[in-house]
Amino acid sequence: MTLRTHPEFSIWDWKNYSEQKKVDLDAFIKKHREKGAKFYVGTDSQNHPKKKACVFTSALIAYTMGFGGSIITHSDKLPIIENLRERLLMEAMRSLEVAWYLNTKIPQENVITIHLDVNENVIFKSGKYKDELVGLIMAQGFSVSHKPHSWAASSVADRRC
Repeated sequence: MTLRTHPEFSIWDWKNYSEQKKVDLDAFIKKHREKGAKFYVGTDSQNHPKKKACVFTSALIAYTMGFGGSIITHSDKLPIIENLRERLLMEAMRSLEVAWYLNTKIPQENVITIHLDVNENVIFKSGKYKDELVGLIMAQGFSVSHKPHSWAASSVADRRC
């Protein structure tokens, strides 16, 4: 297996979901932290053979009851990754990077949940990695959801891949 790296978290470019305009991550967090938002993080990836690239998109959603939600995303490309386990682990690690950073910026009462784009049923290819990935996230102290409840990864991030 080739060691693959992605851009350091500190240089990720964050954009708002609708207009794809650059957003300051700290300002986004501060604005929603003060409203008591719950934060959801999800990452998805897709291989694009024609472009010879695997696109990764991480989504950070801040949801405040009664006010709705706001979404920002970061996307970048790596060479195609054929190994599904490797790709899913990279998705989980990218989501963890966002959650670790977020955890330093918000109080404990603001909930952080990581959504994994992995199926609970082993008849699907990703299903055999569910326990490993859920365990990885839980071991870091974060709440975790998987399909069919992982909308931050399987819907929001997926649409930007």
